[in-house]
Amino acid sequence: MAAATPSAAAAEQAVQAEQEFLLTIGPGGAAMQRLVEEELRACLGVSDVERCGQARFFFRAAADELDKFLLLRAPEKVSAVVLRCRAETLQHPVDHEEAEAALAALVAGSPGWPSALATWRAFARLGTSDPDLLEALPRSFRATGKKAGRRAAHLSSNGVAEFVGEALADVKGWRVDLHDYDVEVVVHLNDDFLVVSLPLLERGSQQQNFFALKGLSQPVAWAMARSVEPMSGELVVDPMCGSGIVLFEAAQCWQGAYYLGFDNDSSQLERSIQNLQMVGPEVAQSLSLARGDARRLPLLDASVDAIVCDLPFGKQFGSEEGNVELYPAVVAEFHRVLKPGSGRAVLLTNKANSACLADALSAEVTPWQVSCRRRILLGYMEAVLFVATALPANVKDEGLMAATSGKPLLPKESCRLHWEDNNQGRRRWTAMKAVLRRPMRFVSAGKKCAR
Repeated sequence: MAAATPSAAAAEQAVQAEQEFLLTIGPGGAAMQRLVEEELRACLGVSDVERCGQARFFFRAAADELDKFLLLRAPEKVSAVVLRCRAETLQHPVDHEEAEAALAALVAGSPGWPSALATWRAFARLGTSDPDLLEALPRSFRATGKKAGRRAAHLSSNGVAEFVGEALADVKGWRVDLHDYDVEVVVHLNDDFLVVSLPLLERGSQQQNFFALKGLSQPVAWAMARSVEPMSGELVVDPMCGSGIVLFEAAQCWQGAYYLGFDNDSSQLERSIQNLQMVGPEVAQSLSLARGDARRLPLLDASVDAIVCDLPFGKQFGSEEGNVELYPAVVAEFHRVLKPGSGRAVLLTNKANSACLADALSAEVTPWQVSCRRRILLGYMEAVLFVATALPANVKDEGLMAATSGKPLLPKESCRLHWEDNNQGRRRWTAMKAVLRRPMRFVSAGKKCAR
């Protein structure tokens, strides 16, 4: 028999009381972990945060000001906790079915359900304006089991999900539906904790750090985009876009600009098109991809605000010998299409080709001002990131010219870009990127609801 639906007053009281939440983050190390604690303190007034492992955080907060949760940028997911207990306090029967049934009874009978469900309904209210529908929810659910560790090794994830589903259907009167469900009940059992939670907010696959086809390291791609600092209305071009990672990282974090990618290899362009499916429609509408030769771009003179380009190293594509001719040709073309005086370029090459690129940026006919040469590791390969501004043709800054050669003086290679933290450098990139992300999406009626 179905349990009675709590009254509106009881639900309101449950929401106003403090609810325990589970927050999870993606990779980012200590900088990301600090960002979580800083955001929880600033946005929700939470000072007591319990970290479990590298990516999970538990905290208690009132759920009556839900918009404040949308200010959080560090999390990948936020869930309401129904039940949490230490794994060593659980006694599991030897028979795996008996053990899974006992665990399911514990989950279904948890006293945390009223508060967690009231919190879930409050979040669902932000996803729909139909009060009658909210009062009836949830009507259907999906139970998901996640089993890890050595403790209770005879239990299985599928078995836990099946028995929890049966128990909740019996106790709550909800219908099991694995696809078109109203609420998901996640049961996670490992060597430390049993945690039962209801997902509330998710970043979604279109806002996470994953693309279907790999290309340049995503943190490095983001750093390249950060170094050109795209502004609203500007045109940013990647003349050798490959898998499109640099453009997509830029478009997701700096919306309002326009992004155009070219590649002369149709197979590489196809990779970009496939990765484009991984970004949201609001981001994809600012992106265009086309086949084109970086030495002869189909663009007007002085029409581009910024160029980002991961140049060929001569390993997978071309050769180091070929780059001696390629680099000056493409750098001259970049200078032609960039707006003189304000157009900037961020160019990446490996250490072996860095002198060749430096020479190309020192050509008198296409003057550049190179502001930074940043050393970067790409796996085990040393690379150098050049940040430069296109100067008007036939303009020389005598203060930047070498007395002996008459060529522009280039800055020494360094370990920092102008916007980086001097103490932590690359270790803060992921946390800095997270701050620029869009708000998480509400989970309602089994779907992520766009705000």
